[in-house]
Amino acid sequence: MFKQQIQSALTALVLVCLVFAAKAADRPGSIQIQEESLTIAGIQNNYDFLLIADTHISLCDERDPALLEKAKSRREAFEKESGKIAVRTFHSLITDAVKNDTDLTIFAGDITDSAMYASIEFVQQELDRLDGPYLYVTGNHDFEYGEEYFSKRAYREYFPRLKSLTHTKEQFVIYEYEDLIIAGINDKNNQFEKNAVNALLPYLKGKKPVILVMHVPLQPQEEHSALEQQADDIWGLSKNGRCRVLIGETACKPNRTSQKLLDAVFAKDSPVAAVFAGHIHFYNRSMLNASSEQLVTGAGYYGDAVRIRVRAKA
Repeated sequence: MFKQQIQSALTALVLVCLVFAAKAADRPGSIQIQEESLTIAGIQNNYDFLLIADTHISLCDERDPALLEKAKSRREAFEKESGKIAVRTFHSLITDAVKNDTDLTIFAGDITDSAMYASIEFVQQELDRLDGPYLYVTGNHDFEYGEEYFSKRAYREYFPRLKSLTHTKEQFVIYEYEDLIIAGINDKNNQFEKNAVNALLPYLKGKKPVILVMHVPLQPQEEHSALEQQADDIWGLSKNGRCRVLIGETACKPNRTSQKLLDAVFAKDSPVAAVFAGHIHFYNRSMLNASSEQLVTGAGYYGDAVRIRVRAKA
């Protein structure tokens, strides 16, 4: 009985802390918006996008009792590293999107740190504040659950929890304008799901310009690129001596299905003008090849994001 009372008291304390954390979102959080301009041939209209990733919202309540301690530990680790409270910065990032009348708010994965109900509901409440549309792809944390990390069970049982955020049960999402396509694809342990790739290939082999959104950035075709060197310095190499946080031939090597998508992106006549990504927790803008760029946002739990003003190429 005494043990149960102690457990109940601890659970109550955790819940009180979560309430205070959620209420903290009502106060401003410090954010840093990187301003970028991107010109794209073949479009007639101008667009303003806000790119957000890696906010790692880690809220948990009694609906996910097994994850209470892990969520608390992860939340405290992010706060200690950044000196900021993730719910505050997320609230401020959404406020920025509203204030600047963003045409499309783009979420490039790891918005939630796990598929916990409290985290998902907090994010949903914030997204409901947006006046305009948004596009949401998942990363390597959004629907992990305890020990279920990219397991079949995680896809089967926990990915569906995110449907209100992703607006789909599929592993891809499309937002199409009259002259531009924004195509998002979910991360699947540094690979892409077969049905998602097959669904995107017609767009990636079409004529209309495409911006491709994913969580893990692509390895530039330039050998020993500055992006890859910085990623290796920060994250270290895999046990096989590969870059651990990019997808590419000498990084996280694509399987046959993922390679189909990469072949379409890097084709000489590819309509892909840019790739937007996150995952590496630092900002980078660089050329993927001679005709396409990649913009990677810093970590959202630091308050980092990128405002990208897309303009028609004269």
